[in-house]
Amino acid sequence: MANNDAKKLQGPKVVALAYDRLSLFEFGIVTEVFGLKRPEFGDDWYQFSICSVDGEKITGTGGMSLQVEQGLEALGDADIIVIPGWRSPYTSIPDHLKTELVKSFERGARIVGICGGAFVLAAAGLLGGKRATTHWQFVETFIGAYPDVHLETAPLYCADHRLYTSAGSAAGIDLCLFVVQEDYGHDVANTVAKRLVVAPVRSGAQSQEIDRAILPQDKHRKLAPLIDWLKLNLATRHTVKETSKKANMSERTFLRHFNQVTGMNYGEWMTLQRIDRAKTLLSETQLPVDTVAEACGYGSTSSFRRAFASAIHISPSKFRKQESFD
Repeated sequence: MANNDAKKLQGPKVVALAYDRLSLFEFGIVTEVFGLKRPEFGDDWYQFSICSVDGEKITGTGGMSLQVEQGLEALGDADIIVIPGWRSPYTSIPDHLKTELVKSFERGARIVGICGGAFVLAAAGLLGGKRATTHWQFVETFIGAYPDVHLETAPLYCADHRLYTSAGSAAGIDLCLFVVQEDYGHDVANTVAKRLVVAPVRSGAQSQEIDRAILPQDKHRKLAPLIDWLKLNLATRHTVKETSKKANMSERTFLRHFNQVTGMNYGEWMTLQRIDRAKTLLSETQLPVDTVAEACGYGSTSSFRRAFASAIHISPSKFRKQESFD
């Protein structure tokens, strides 16, 4: 099921996997980002097609029937392969699919696993020793099945050696836009985001939005109130020494537990929270940039501008202008 327009395009060849009991939301994300016409970009855009893991006729969530013309042979010349989720049980992956994915990766293809798609990559043996993420609900199952993978439980998405994984469902939009950004730059990726009426490209380090610590078995729940307090007091700089004392821990113990709970080190997490807060203030208020900088704990407007541009790849002022379309 190839896009007829793909023959006229010159960009990377993207092949999306379809499978029985297809996750339609994740599949729709892939089609929207890579498969739609983008005449504003000329002929330098993705060549998009679909191939089936399970034969010509498959079903989608809810009983929808689909017919897919191509099989896994379509992966042979793909530049990018996208796995839009996976069906339950997530650890049951066909051998022929694993074989084809390994062959594709070894010849240089990039492979993107949205949500449960991370299970497919891990089952193929591609994620061993590499960073990855998946939906927070699947964390325990994933760790139990693939302990050799460096699973990061907080980020929206991860990229490691041409292998890309994302958290659940809508985080797949962020991951696909990140791939567009890699191929065509930040401005093009944000133009696509604007067409989709979603936020500009978000950092993969941004946390999955959940109401509790990611790991259900986490023994360090006493950090939760401290984390909430830090989020409410971003205008003040908090050193590791001060924060560990507030947590009644040594600095070393605090840093280890903090990393286990959040999936990142203390400095990275604090920067992420400050930038997220700045994005909110820039998009929802008309506060001057220097006031936003102060409210987010930056000692100077110049240091804030540098940190913001490093994280978001655009200046605070330009970010505010882009947000104005909402």
